[in-house]
Amino acid sequence: MTENNTAVSEQSVPAAGAVVAEATVPHKKRRHINQQKLQDNLWGWAFCLPLIVGTVLFVYIALVMALLLSFTTYTSTLHGDVWAFLGNMFSGEDVFASVPGIDAFTDANGSNPWRWYQFVFTDTQYSCQVAQSMANRGVTEMSTLGMTLFNTVFYLIGIPIGMVLSMFLAVCMSRDIKGGNVFRVLYYLPCVASTVSVVYTFANLFNTSGVINQLLNTNIVWFWSGTSTQLSIGYNEGIDPFWTNGLINKCIVIVMNVWKGLGGTIILYIAGLSGVNASTKEAAQIDGASSWKIFWKVTMPDLYPVIFYNVVTSVIGGMQIYAEPELLFPTSSSGGTLRNRPNMLTSGYVALIWYWGISPNSSPSDAIDFDRLTQGINPSYQSLGAAYGMVLAVIILVLTLFQFWLDKRNSD
Repeated sequence: MTENNTAVSEQSVPAAGAVVAEATVPHKKRRHINQQKLQDNLWGWAFCLPLIVGTVLFVYIALVMALLLSFTTYTSTLHGDVWAFLGNMFSGEDVFASVPGIDAFTDANGSNPWRWYQFVFTDTQYSCQVAQSMANRGVTEMSTLGMTLFNTVFYLIGIPIGMVLSMFLAVCMSRDIKGGNVFRVLYYLPCVASTVSVVYTFANLFNTSGVINQLLNTNIVWFWSGTSTQLSIGYNEGIDPFWTNGLINKCIVIVMNVWKGLGGTIILYIAGLSGVNASTKEAAQIDGASSWKIFWKVTMPDLYPVIFYNVVTSVIGGMQIYAEPELLFPTSSSGGTLRNRPNMLTSGYVALIWYWGISPNSSPSDAIDFDRLTQGINPSYQSLGAAYGMVLAVIILVLTLFQFWLDKRNSD
């Protein structure tokens, strides 16, 4: 009898354990959907969707398309639709065919996918008509890539100038003075004004009979026509106008860009100054620190994120400068038959992308290089413009990565 009870109890133990385990396992509760949170997420994605679609379509897809086109001979005049042309790249058709007039850039088979990059780094021209007329005085052709890149980098000089001025004005405006808001509005107005109106204003200021010459009581020709009818500075010495009149013209562009961009930078610095730790400043004042030392030891470290943001975005934007020099010094001011070419004295690098990839020319005589490339067909070669764009993209990427590397090194 005892053995039977023991056997029964042993059989009932697992069954009882299973019942207890089943009772202790929590049942999955049906997840409750927060309608308000779901609605907020949907509205958030709805507002972000246009930006996401625009970025993917006009940045990433366009970048890949430009990279592919830069190795081809695509032009809308000769090849039509860009999508069909790119499709031919993967169907075996030869989209790297030779281009009439540039046999130096083709291989034995008549095709060379690197032809445009070779052209980018080897194309040369005179800075203007006067430089061409001074060739017998030792003035030689220069690289179009080098001239426009030098112009672009030269314009970056305005970044530290603008940052110092905007920092000074922001510190002044952050103080509790009467009419501070009025001054903030006045300094921000140039940012709201259109670039065309700002250029028109500066063109009148620096005119031969403009306000600047009247204040200086001089008759300086700030806007050089670029032709032999008006001699360049250093003409008799055989100095290329790129290094004389070109530098003067570029300085005017820098002054204009600094004045136009002060307002936006000032607003950012004022916002950054409002976030400076007030207790740290008070402690430094109690310890007897001077205002100058407080600014460098307390204010500047707290403003570093704003400064770094301004430097990175300003360099990226400065490397893409186009409208200001083109409007202030039109292409026709470069003189001669190169009517539609960028003004090598002042044009930035982006002007080459526009000229070769987008801007159509009415006849081969308007662009000697087009005549050399196409022997009279004279379309805009979007593939060549894409190659110029890829070179600029690599330069901007390297500069940006270098700035982030410096930032990481300083923080470590």
